[in-house]
Amino acid sequence: MMLMTPGPTEVPHRVRNAMAKGIQNPDIDPEFASFYSELEEKLKKIYRTQDDVLVLAGEGILGLEASIASLMDKGDKVICISNGIFGDGFADLVKMYGGEPTLCKVPYNEEIDVDMVETALEDNDHKIVTMVHCETPTGVINDLEPILQRSKEQGVITVVDAVSSLGGCSVPVDMMDVCIGGSQKCFSSPPGLTTVSLSPDAWDRIMERDASTLYTSFKIWREMWYENGEFPYTHMVSNLYGLDASLDLILEEGLEDVFHRHRVCSELCIELGEEMGLELYPEDKKISSPTVTAFKLDGRAVEVQRDLARKHDIWVATSLGQLKNDVLRVGHMGHNARRDKVEKTMAGIEDVL
Repeated sequence: MMLMTPGPTEVPHRVRNAMAKGIQNPDIDPEFASFYSELEEKLKKIYRTQDDVLVLAGEGILGLEASIASLMDKGDKVICISNGIFGDGFADLVKMYGGEPTLCKVPYNEEIDVDMVETALEDNDHKIVTMVHCETPTGVINDLEPILQRSKEQGVITVVDAVSSLGGCSVPVDMMDVCIGGSQKCFSSPPGLTTVSLSPDAWDRIMERDASTLYTSFKIWREMWYENGEFPYTHMVSNLYGLDASLDLILEEGLEDVFHRHRVCSELCIELGEEMGLELYPEDKKISSPTVTAFKLDGRAVEVQRDLARKHDIWVATSLGQLKNDVLRVGHMGHNARRDKVEKTMAGIEDVL
């Protein structure tokens, strides 16, 4: 079975072999602490930042929730920018933790509305802005730089979900206060780890607050890991070994070459889709993500997905929520961003159609 979903992706043999190593005890072995520190440094190269970078034990959603839990007080006003399910999800998290979300929302197939966000930012009571770089369920990539710049000028903390773009295309991390990644997307490691970068401004806000949670707290990482070299909980040792190997593969290839490979596969996927009469779900090709391509298949997406798996042993994804049966998604991220894999997948889709 060939897995061409937009995460989890296929895991390379080298990553799986790394996960098979005998484990260390992260709570007592000083060599493991050194390994984790080196892993952080590799991640900084992928993030292209000198900000602190952490790896948390939990799927990428942990990073989204931990950001809200660590940065927001009850009653805080938070701008939640949304053109997709995960943008909406940030607003749900804000409500869950007692905040007041201001939702700057546009249709899921459109790019975010910068003017709408700038109008919201004129209200100086907002403390945080949340946004999504790549909305995986719809294949839309957002240009965040104008909003990041404006937010910085206003002194508002920015939180970015870059789970399905980090490591696959350029992400302006140093313009962000919090940038969240995930192991199972462009890194091509198994699900289970969140990566997150934290700016000095983010840390200042985190440390001035009383931590109200444990597992979703960044503050406890500063107090235990950075100050005492201890982990807040027993870490996922084998998953970290796998992530380390996956980062080595990216760094050995070179970031710019990795980004180019993703762009080529995205363009190929769109071209082959157009040749068979498929229409992109994003309203404009320029906002189609380099890591996942979403096609309109009104009322047929689930049927095509299942037939492709049955006839060709290839799994692609449908969308989520109300779009589940109307959008078919081909993941070409991480290890799956290969021309031959895209060509085989699209040929299978054409045959099924």
